Amino acid sequence: MIFNWGKKKLKPEEVARMFVHATLDSVEDAWPEVLGLMRETPHMERPPEIDETEVGPFLLVVLAGNLDFIPQFFELGSDQRIVECILAELAVQLDLPIDQLAQRVGHTRDAMVKLNKPSKKTLSAMARGIYLGYELNDYQEDYFRSLGAPNPRFLMQMEEILQHFLWDWTSFHEQYRLQTQTQSGVVA
Repeated sequence: MIFNWGKKKLKPEEVARMFVHATLDSVEDAWPEVLGLMRETPHMERPPEIDETEVGPFLLVVLAGNLDFIPQFFELGSDQRIVECILAELAVQLDLPIDQLAQRVGHTRDAMVKLNKPSKKTLSAMARGIYLGYELNDYQEDYFRSLGAPNPRFLMQMEEILQHFLWDWTSFHEQYRLQTQTQSGVVA
């Protein structure tokens, strides 16, 4: 494991804290601009009526999408432990019961995936999650409203925005390595 020398070891709880705080900060900082883009999009018949305080669906979509990527970057077992730690830290930060938070994130993910079928692209599912979370069908032109499907140009616009909220696990692995637990103790 010569490639791991010099990399800082982090426990799953530390990884979760980093992820949660960075994600919450980025969502909070960018929400006014994202809301502005959603209100001013040329791909809707009229501007969506979304209150400035309605950041919840956006945050849930960002979380669900990011959690969906974790198994691609961590070994089986470690991935689930990191997700559990992220949900625990997030529950503390949002002052919500962990089971309620996990249920909301899971429901958001399931709805995104269902609307995104047959595609399995997470970013596409996230864009559709925004469409669902903010109930944007009523704001679309007649053709897409009658189909009950999002305007593809709106989805492309949302994908461009949402890609900036995906956690860069590749860069993370370049700087850190996960400290894993075994039954006999800690292994690096």
